Amino acid sequence: MASMTTRRSAKMDRVLVTVGAIVSINIVSIVGTSFLSLNEKVKYKLILVQSWLTLQSVMFFSARYLWIRLCLPLYNHPSNINRLLLAFIIIVLSLSQGSIVLGLIFSGVEPHWISLLSYTSLGLLILLTSTTVISDLFTWMFGVVNLRSGLVNSRIHYARFQVILILVISTTLAVLALQNAIKEPMVKKVRIPMKNLPSEFNGFTIVMLPDVHVGPTVGRTMLEKVVKTTNQLNPDAVSINGDLVDASVYQIRQAVKPLLKLRARYGVYFVTGNHDYYTGDIDGWMKELEYLGVTPLRNSHVLLTHPNKPQVELCLAGVDDTEGGFLRSGDHGTDIGKALTGVNHGTPTVLLAHRPKVAKLALDDYHVDLVLTGHTHGGQLFPIHLFHLVAEPFFAGLYQHKSGSYVYVSSGVHFWGMPMRLWSKAEITHVTLTTA
Repeated sequence: MASMTTRRSAKMDRVLVTVGAIVSINIVSIVGTSFLSLNEKVKYKLILVQSWLTLQSVMFFSARYLWIRLCLPLYNHPSNINRLLLAFIIIVLSLSQGSIVLGLIFSGVEPHWISLLSYTSLGLLILLTSTTVISDLFTWMFGVVNLRSGLVNSRIHYARFQVILILVISTTLAVLALQNAIKEPMVKKVRIPMKNLPSEFNGFTIVMLPDVHVGPTVGRTMLEKVVKTTNQLNPDAVSINGDLVDASVYQIRQAVKPLLKLRARYGVYFVTGNHDYYTGDIDGWMKELEYLGVTPLRNSHVLLTHPNKPQVELCLAGVDDTEGGFLRSGDHGTDIGKALTGVNHGTPTVLLAHRPKVAKLALDDYHVDLVLTGHTHGGQLFPIHLFHLVAEPFFAGLYQHKSGSYVYVSSGVHFWGMPMRLWSKAEITHVTLTTA
């Protein structure tokens, strides 16, 4: 039995190597496509397909890894409990593989139960993979214990109690994450001083709504609650800082209709996020948002004037997400200089962006008093926390730059895909600007 398991594991390991090679080839092809002389929209669609294939390969890699580490020990030692556990894992692995495709197919006014179930399975896949990797690392660090009580050597596969422990930990974390995600976003009030803010704009309020993610697992009902809460705050301006949607205009036009009800004295503004580009319909969304009364700030700005003193101004600038430039969708892409062109140096300026890394670029090289961003979700689900902590200069909350200006990174209104949040809370951010 042990030799048979070893042969199977070796075969599965070859599968992992093959899938890893496919991921690498896909990544190289994405980079190569970005340099091809193709029509912008054709290139845009092609890179999206290649990116999806890469992500799908990574998911398959995780599933095969879990099959080796969790399923084989249960399969090779049949019992009623082991069969139940094996069936549970197989269902999770199968549903998770189809989550993105099923989410695209079933996106509509409200989340479909198939989308919710498949994306929940994807979240559990991530937690199972993370827990198993950590367990593997501990096994490697502390050596292999050969248990002579009948359990197979852990060099070959996990003993039953180890598999059960991994399942219990991962499932418990998944349940906690689900409970946290279904809670309505809390209203987080933040007061931020601005050095150049005129007294006339003291107390100016902006409600931040990044990472709404209307699509496979977020629908019209959830958006209506966000709009209602926002209007109750009676803001001067509303800022939708990217990742508003995860599907095309055709699929979820009715789901975003509540945006028509958003009210703000100085207007509702939008900047693009990476997921808005992933829809493959960014041009359609720009037109739809204008119809909904939302003003896209595409590397541009507006000067807000005080009603009683028109000479007193506050600049609200916005930039496209950095991935807009990589995808080369028309003239999209972050251009801070263009967004601030024509703004006087002494004018108090608030920059709206999606990614925190744009905040660092802006504050290092330009005169900006405050940058409002999202993107990180406060991590949303482990180990995504670690990725954002490494990739972004600011993670969550309020930061002060060495120039004296501020950056605020929201944890986001909702979640992407997986209806889960672990160790982070959804928020609707109510920002009040004050004189320094």
